[in-house]
Amino acid sequence: MSTPLEDYALLADLHTGPLVSREGSMDWLCFPRFDSPAVFCSILGDEDNGRWKLSAVDGEVVSRRYIPQTFVLETEWRTPTGRVRVTDFLPPSDAHADLVRRVECLEGTVQVEHDLRIRFDYGRVTPWIRRVELNPPGDQPHDHDDAAHPSRSGTEPHPVGTNQDLRQQDGQGHLERSFKSRTDAGSYKNFRGRVRHAAKKAAARRDVQHGLLAVAGPDALLLTGPQLKPYLVDHDGKSVPSRGEKAHGPGADIRVLEGLRRGHHGTFDLSAGERMDWVLTWCHSYDQLPVPAEPGLAQQATEEFWRDWASDVTFDGEYDEAISRSLLVLRALTHSETGGIVAAPTASLPEDFGGERNWDYRYTWLRDAALTIEVLVQHDHQDGALLWRDWLLRAVAADPDQLQIMYGIDGRRNLAEYELAHLSGYEASTPVRVGNGAVGQYQADVVGEVMIALATLREAGIKENDYSWGLQCNLIAFCEIHMDVPDNGIWEMRGEPHFFTHGRVMMWAAFNEGIRAVREHGLVGDVEHWTTLRDRLYDEIWEKGYNEELGIFTQTYDNTEVDASLLQLPHTGFIEPDHPAMLRTTARIEEDLQGDYGQVWRYRTLESGQSMDGLKGHEYPFVICTFWLVEQYARSGRLDEARELMRTTVGFSSDLGLLAEEYDVVAHRMAGNFPQAFSHLGLIRAADALREAGE
Repeated sequence: MSTPLEDYALLADLHTGPLVSREGSMDWLCFPRFDSPAVFCSILGDEDNGRWKLSAVDGEVVSRRYIPQTFVLETEWRTPTGRVRVTDFLPPSDAHADLVRRVECLEGTVQVEHDLRIRFDYGRVTPWIRRVELNPPGDQPHDHDDAAHPSRSGTEPHPVGTNQDLRQQDGQGHLERSFKSRTDAGSYKNFRGRVRHAAKKAAARRDVQHGLLAVAGPDALLLTGPQLKPYLVDHDGKSVPSRGEKAHGPGADIRVLEGLRRGHHGTFDLSAGERMDWVLTWCHSYDQLPVPAEPGLAQQATEEFWRDWASDVTFDGEYDEAISRSLLVLRALTHSETGGIVAAPTASLPEDFGGERNWDYRYTWLRDAALTIEVLVQHDHQDGALLWRDWLLRAVAADPDQLQIMYGIDGRRNLAEYELAHLSGYEASTPVRVGNGAVGQYQADVVGEVMIALATLREAGIKENDYSWGLQCNLIAFCEIHMDVPDNGIWEMRGEPHFFTHGRVMMWAAFNEGIRAVREHGLVGDVEHWTTLRDRLYDEIWEKGYNEELGIFTQTYDNTEVDASLLQLPHTGFIEPDHPAMLRTTARIEEDLQGDYGQVWRYRTLESGQSMDGLKGHEYPFVICTFWLVEQYARSGRLDEARELMRTTVGFSSDLGLLAEEYDVVAHRMAGNFPQAFSHLGLIRAADALREAGE
């Protein structure tokens, strides 16, 4: 059985999002970005597909937690002879990436052990690994290839991001980052300033004498800290004599290594009060080695960064902690340089254990990002919203008809989907896919959600400029071009296109927000023409998307099914939550799509054969759909039911407050990619609806 998703913790540096299990195994890590090929991929295969396990010998985990309002993870182990705390985190990333693992003996004596297996390219590539000298006494130059001297190389070899070069000389020829801090400017100028402030504090020079350097293709990883030693084992787990470091580096005899498993291990004894630190640092293999983070300063900077961001908002209610953690997750899934917001930091975690519903979510969906921006702005986090708006302007800078539903986190368009046949899959769920074939779909709802999000920004006092308003006019033009085109729907159906009622209402919303922008904010647009198109859609939806005989809105114009996305119609302003048609539609959703513990499926799937989505198998209730039902209950006067369902669904969060895409109410397990932005933004919106209804 695979490690349950709820046993994983997310770490975050605003560039990537690794997962570490309760038992101390780092089973998923993509360096340096969310969408980079994984270097630890055992979550989708086995331990030889890459992992880094750090655990206490003969120990058991007695507690774990995030240091409040951070992604600094503390795990406490108890052994027969003592107690030890492991602290895992990533400092906010700027030029390179660091993963820090700290061990402190709290009581008695303990022994900790490491098992490190670096496998680049989703577990396919075993790198050369060799020991390198760092900062030798006197820091004398060395010309031989095995020497690395980070003390003589800049920690930021290339400027990052789309703005001006933010580096300056420090007067001694060294590159230093330029930023404004609260102490010298009263407030940070923008979100990037906070990140660079934390990254600079974490990157102080260290007195490190040696490290392990792993190289394969364009990637390199440098491990510093107490030294780990190489090992070889056969498929029966028996140790095989090796030639030390030479067995893992250049010149290794591949005939001898064939069929053997390779890694590095180490056991270390600590007494009360003693501490050991390890840092794994990524860089390009063709660059000079970077300076690894100094663990103590890096932890302090990381805690300060997250607390500073979280302190911008205060809460007062039953779900304060859940809202705070959810906002932190949404921020953690935002790339600090590009502004792209990923739907989740993982790929191919199944929606149906053992099935084929396995997708890569490490990209920026316009819909998901727009909904995320809405809740961030409503909770006074406009800085990230502006960063996303700038990302949007760059990503969709083209002919309106070339709009995609998703992009890479840097705005790239090619997200070709392919399968990784060498991976056995989480819970044997295959195929394991990376990339996403839905990138080429037309989904009619996307523009409406983006227009609503940009309207939220506008109403929060963020001024439009020629580019941002021009973008919105182009989006409206995209809707007009596609007025008579069926689509694949919000759930990315891989079957035949249809006219989905939710999508048509979102198109109505796009025109409506354009009209409001002109009438209420003085912007320039063809209101008369947009009004004609909006009103045409309104009449069409009531004629074709509403079934008079049943008295409900339907999933598509050509069927009588319901779909959980219909719960979102009131959010657009198209209809009130307590309208009789909406109440009847909600009742039908309860009848057809609500299961045990009140959890809600997206739509019905078939017992056998292919469902409307073009896939085989079932899926589990979709977390955001249940939160949408909570929101509908709260806004239509069913407060007691809303409160009960909210408590139940929030209760399915992990002990760290994280939510996956779906929840299996039979096995009481999370399913789908993890953690999921959709689920966390749904929680926030449901809590907001409950608070507003109770005021």
